[in-house]
Amino acid sequence: MNAQYFDRARSAYRAGDYSAAAQMFLAAKDPGELAGEADHLRGNSLMKLGLFSDAAQAYADALEDTSYGKSGALLTNQGKAYAASGDLHAAVDSFTAATKDASYATPYKAFIGLANAQMKLGNVAEAGVAFRSAAIDGTNPAPASALASLGDCFVKLGRPADAVESYLTALDYVGAHDDPRAIEANLGCAYQAAGRSADAVDSFNRATSDGIYQLTAEQSEAFAAAREAAVAQRQIVNATGSVPVTAADPLDPMGATGNFMPDPSDTGFFTMTESEMIQEDKRRAKVRRKHRHTGLKVFIVIVLLLLIAGGALGFLYTRGFGFPSQQDAVSGLLTAVAEGGDTDQYLSPRLSEDNKNRIVSTIEGIGEATAEVSGLDAGMTESDATVTVSLAPGGTLTYEVHFVRSDNHIGWAIESFEPYFGDVDESGSSDTGAADVATDATVDPGSAA
Repeated sequence: MNAQYFDRARSAYRAGDYSAAAQMFLAAKDPGELAGEADHLRGNSLMKLGLFSDAAQAYADALEDTSYGKSGALLTNQGKAYAASGDLHAAVDSFTAATKDASYATPYKAFIGLANAQMKLGNVAEAGVAFRSAAIDGTNPAPASALASLGDCFVKLGRPADAVESYLTALDYVGAHDDPRAIEANLGCAYQAAGRSADAVDSFNRATSDGIYQLTAEQSEAFAAAREAAVAQRQIVNATGSVPVTAADPLDPMGATGNFMPDPSDTGFFTMTESEMIQEDKRRAKVRRKHRHTGLKVFIVIVLLLLIAGGALGFLYTRGFGFPSQQDAVSGLLTAVAEGGDTDQYLSPRLSEDNKNRIVSTIEGIGEATAEVSGLDAGMTESDATVTVSLAPGGTLTYEVHFVRSDNHIGWAIESFEPYFGDVDESGSSDTGAADVATDATVDPGSAA
């Protein structure tokens, strides 16, 4: 490989000149040479330029270099390129292959891409399976979106009771970048379709309570129907003094017996692991306890535990503890920059876009690296720390980082990330520049193949 061309290509990539970068990454290769890193970055450059078919071919070239590895990330990027170009069947093939790479660190990205492609092809059941896989993937930091999409699949499959469970679980995992109002509105539609009008009205009210979220035409129609049904039920109660019989409880379709009748359409839709079966048994046991009127005792115990835990958490909060922690925020930011992910979740919401871009550009292209927070001066709302970044090729970089509490006032976010020039890495260089990878990739441009 021509190292001079490769370095010039990386510089062009950092500067945002993706056209020049794509040409020079190609020129850096010798005729017939397999150069996975150069083709990977060339594919990313072509994606930035909107040349999706060319990008897909560049990723295919990178995959031929088996010594480079990163097949999961390359196949995921290739799937995105195919999907953007409109070749959904090819996208499905690439995403599916990516999910089978046991070394891929973030397979949920491939599952989400696969699910979206299957939805566009009209394969709702297959999309549901993929969304479920994305939701239960332990590397997925924000499973609420996949769970909500799984609920959408259940609605399309005519299974509103299962959709209700999916939306409720999604609300349990809502993060800073999720919109709980949209999930509540979809939950209201699922409740109404399941014959639970009163619950539907409550969900729609929660979705619209702040006056910001606007219901879609379909949601507005379901809301109106739910209100009418709820009023009719109240009138029946007032006239007869008895509660009208509604649809069977999906958790106990046999009535007060506590027995369960499985939905025949469940067969083959999911393959439950042993751990998931244990969790399902626990959920069913909870329903049976409800019938034995033990819920109040459990509630009292939970309240006491929450009071004790609240006191402990309050003490820890004043000592600078948070979730995510300062270490989590730094590690997450490095990973997001290296893989072209969402960096806003790790940066202070008080920063302007220019300041956010400045921080990102400061650490752009570090690639595969690990960060360690040391010398932490932790306060209740602000913290300062020295961060040592160990580079994959060897050597370290040092930064001074200032943290503030994030929007939820629980975790930490980065407000400044400044290189500390008093120390240099093992090679004697304090250069922090490297190539940014905007798509799903982890590339170490600090060393030429």
